[in-house]
Amino acid sequence: MKATIEWLTIDEQKLLIELLLRQQYALEIVCSEINDIETGMKSTDQKTYQRLLALYERLRAR
Repeated sequence: MKATIEWLTIDEQKLLIELLLRQQYALEIVCSEINDIETGMKSTDQKTYQRLLALYERLRAR
């Protein structure tokens, strides 16, 4: 199932992102996704995996 956020307004999307970042959930979610990929529970292409790793590093450095 591919998730989409098109049904949220731009303001709602920004608010959701702000909440995820403020509560440190964004980092936890990205970390969990990477772990699922690395353990074989989920599959993805190499480009997406690399993007997740870069995002993880940016969130961690914040």
